[in-house]
Amino acid sequence: MRHFTQETPAMAGEAHGGEAFTARCSHSQTRFWLLDQLRPGDPSLHVAARWRIAGRLDAEILVRSFRILLDRHEALRTSIVGEGGRPVQRIAATVALPFSEIDLSGLPGDRLGEAQTIADSEAGKPFDLARAPLLRLTLLRLGRGDSLLLVTAHHSVCDGWSMVVLAREFVAIYGALIRGQAPAPAPPALHYADFAEWETAPATAAAAERDLAFWARSLRDLTPFELPPDHPRRPGRERRFAAETRLLPAALGTRLEAYAREHGATPFVLACTILFGLLSARTGRGDVAIGTQVLGRDEIELEGVVGSFVNTLVLRAVLGPGQSFAERLAATRRTILEACDHALAPFDRVVQALAPSRDGLRPPLISVNIRLRPAPGAPRPTAEGIAPIRLVDLDFAASGSFFDLDLELAPSEAGWRLICEYDAGLYEARTVAGLLADFERAACAAVGARLPDPAPFASGASGCGAREVSESASPDRPAEAAPSVQRRTEEGPETGAGSADLLPGIRAIWREMLDRPDLSDDDDFFASGGHSLLAARVVARIEAETGRSVPLWSFFEAGTVARLCALLAGEATAGVRHRSLQEAKAAERPGFTAIHHAAADQELYRPLADALGADQPFATLQLESRLPPHEETLERLASAYRDAIEAAQPRGLIRLVGFCRSGVLAFEIARQFAEAGRDVALVVLIDCWEPGYFRRLPPRERGRAVSAYRRGRLAALLRHLRREGAGYLVSRAHLRLRSSQTWRRVRRILQRAGLASPNPEEAFWQLTDDLDALALAYEPRPHSGPVLIVRSESIPVGPALDPMLGWRAFAENGETVSVPGFGHEGAFSPAGCRVMAAKISLMALR
Repeated sequence: MRHFTQETPAMAGEAHGGEAFTARCSHSQTRFWLLDQLRPGDPSLHVAARWRIAGRLDAEILVRSFRILLDRHEALRTSIVGEGGRPVQRIAATVALPFSEIDLSGLPGDRLGEAQTIADSEAGKPFDLARAPLLRLTLLRLGRGDSLLLVTAHHSVCDGWSMVVLAREFVAIYGALIRGQAPAPAPPALHYADFAEWETAPATAAAAERDLAFWARSLRDLTPFELPPDHPRRPGRERRFAAETRLLPAALGTRLEAYAREHGATPFVLACTILFGLLSARTGRGDVAIGTQVLGRDEIELEGVVGSFVNTLVLRAVLGPGQSFAERLAATRRTILEACDHALAPFDRVVQALAPSRDGLRPPLISVNIRLRPAPGAPRPTAEGIAPIRLVDLDFAASGSFFDLDLELAPSEAGWRLICEYDAGLYEARTVAGLLADFERAACAAVGARLPDPAPFASGASGCGAREVSESASPDRPAEAAPSVQRRTEEGPETGAGSADLLPGIRAIWREMLDRPDLSDDDDFFASGGHSLLAARVVARIEAETGRSVPLWSFFEAGTVARLCALLAGEATAGVRHRSLQEAKAAERPGFTAIHHAAADQELYRPLADALGADQPFATLQLESRLPPHEETLERLASAYRDAIEAAQPRGLIRLVGFCRSGVLAFEIARQFAEAGRDVALVVLIDCWEPGYFRRLPPRERGRAVSAYRRGRLAALLRHLRREGAGYLVSRAHLRLRSSQTWRRVRRILQRAGLASPNPEEAFWQLTDDLDALALAYEPRPHSGPVLIVRSESIPVGPALDPMLGWRAFAENGETVSVPGFGHEGAFSPAGCRVMAAKISLMALR
């Protein structure tokens, strides 16, 4: 490895001084730079360490110590800048150290709680990769001789082991300075730029290609693995991360380490074996793949280098029904050793080589990750005796993850600590806590240890995918939640209560169901992670605990706790829910109105709104039907929508969007607008069949079309099975059962007999059924304006099927486009929305 440098002057406006030089980026730096380009400021790209330090800490000496560390390690003076569309390292001669100090020692109450709040905030503050240093310090003084030092860095210049290196060197340098001595650490044998140059050398590149061939062979038939989520993946949703922690008893940790030694394995191999079995039991899959990270510091000279070295490996296990735990442990050990022997191939290259089917909603190849937390080890004794400060603990903040579930093992004297960061938009906290509880029970069973005293999560740890219906039918909640609402229910409903009386109880239900204790009364339900089925569950809880009837449409229209209480108390009127996703820059500028009557969350349309651009106003519209069911027709419902749009947009061009059955409604609204003389610029129908298409075909053509449709649906099912495994078939059967009218009638009979609890999804499915009935009874008439028919991958295609999904006879100026995307809602994938937006822009030019 040679020091690869190219002398260049510093860029104007950068924070560093002196001469700067550039070096090529490593594979991991390139990956992190690309991720930052895609998601600027993403906190999951941060390494946020918390150093608990005992001893009187002098802030001036602390800053001097870190300035020595900045001079010592080039990575800490590095920024990542783009040159010609590629990133390069720009390494400054000197940089200013971002440092702040907060004294919490005089704060009454919970100082650690306040420190945790500050630490979480610091972990999430973004970095500008073009400005060095990509590191900042915050010193929190907790008391006399007790401090918490927050060291936050960007992953492009630092990893977990680098934090250990910095912690060790800081303690040694600080100790020398505080005693008036000149620190004399041995100069680093290599710098990070040397590693980046070596990584791209011809010999290393050839070895990486050989490793890549290994991964292509071993993973070529892998179906991407996931633990079935509690909530569906929605295109364009914001990823929200939370963390659950569980401390295993110290005796169990000791037993696990002894068992691993007896079988020639490490505790990490044992933990992976336990996790493989647990995931297989939860999903029913015998072929399980998880991810892990390797340090990437095979050369002894790299052990003390600060930088980003980690690479992700895929660990794949095929679990046989007759295997003993010892056999599984040996197989896992072989799998991990083989993976580590082929770790030169960057994970991004592995993904590209395998070209897995991507729908934009799931991580590639693996969605569950496991890793071992690096430990700083015991402090080294000094010749001068007791050190002036001591590193008590090195912890890391939960700043997010690339994976849906990211399990970290942190061994300590008190026992193994399990920390699981998870996507809170997919999994509930109880699910993750139950998973950790199951891990402990599986560990006890593996080593023959006695089960701990009653596991608190035993009743809730039976699996993720099957929980949504059972929980919605009989919600488990603490007995003390919303006591005022419970007392009112026991005494009978207060029909004259105002919104102020309803507010505390409904607020408690709202926060509990969304798992958002900080939710304000004006926060939007759907923007806070809610969805249609969860809305139905919330409605059922409110009805059960208040004795009031809450129409689902009123809930959708309200959107916030405050407005819902006002609606229930008669202090506000119901009817229209109109929500802007992109605001108009000028009042007269025409925009898009997405009709959202039943089947999809309003947030579903956000990726399309973003793809169209901030200069294109985009809103969603829901309307509560006020006609008795026997008098309702789709034409009357469309007329009501037309009046609502007319009130919101009295002039200008009309542009409408509709998804699935709501698309039929959007078509009729457009026809009525055109008939009334309004200019309808475009109607976009996404995955929307003309409801009478098949029955209008002549018998022979109908037979061929139906046959082609069924073959296409079967092919789509097989594609789903290949991608998601047998769990997809179970989830589809589950959904069909929940949506079945026959099953819902049976549930109502059982409910009246006292043998079943109320079904909170009943209102949702009834609303969908009503819209289906209106659509099937609808007889469309021709519309002469532009119509765009969008087809996702879930729509069958073939010569016997109309590519315009039956609208050819009624859309006289219609066009069609096929977009990438996995599943019925796949049209709203980022790639699908970009294609739609491009097609819409082309049509606007005509």
